[in-house]
Amino acid sequence: MASDAPNPLCHLPHFVTGEYTRNKTFLNDEEYGRALDCFVKGCADLLLTDDRGMMLMGKRKVHPQPDWWVLGGRMKAGDTVEEAAGRNCLRETGIDIAPDRWSFVCCQTMLWQFRKQAPEGNGTADFGVIMTAQITAEERSTMNMCSEEYDEFGWFVPEDLIKPDAELKLHPVLFRGVKELVAKKTKDALHLAVLKNAPDAELAALVRRLYR
Repeated sequence: MASDAPNPLCHLPHFVTGEYTRNKTFLNDEEYGRALDCFVKGCADLLLTDDRGMMLMGKRKVHPQPDWWVLGGRMKAGDTVEEAAGRNCLRETGIDIAPDRWSFVCCQTMLWQFRKQAPEGNGTADFGVIMTAQITAEERSTMNMCSEEYDEFGWFVPEDLIKPDAELKLHPVLFRGVKELVAKKTKDALHLAVLKNAPDAELAALVRRLYR
């Protein structure tokens, strides 16, 4: 097996049966609100990192989570999760990241009491996928952050955010996303160790680190 074989844990499988044709159907606010009452919304969210290991988060000013949160937003019919992540990233940071630069972090389902769209109290049911990509120093210097839904943005050390005594208390979904992002480093190291036929002791140490 080649040493550069892709890690299957870094990707979310995408299957197309037959010939799927994308459409550009647009829902006005009332129609979209009714859709949210009936269906689970798919979201492609982002945890961007830089070459220093710092991670970007935004402090939202609108529901469903008016606090520190991942960047991102909904998927569109026909998207792969990488395409949706790239589109959301471009909208919210101005950075255009190709699909092959994205890696899968985790996914979860969510129920929210409130939402941005009227009637706000009807809430929303979401299926969220968190993706990650590392940006270059040049990309970071040219970021143009969206202010429509965020009050501020910040760069954080992921490992510090999941410590028991962390000053910033994250929403459980965000906490899990950051924890999985940190664990991804060990998963990637374990994948490479298996590919190079590393000694069992090295593999066992990585597995213990992953599940400690």
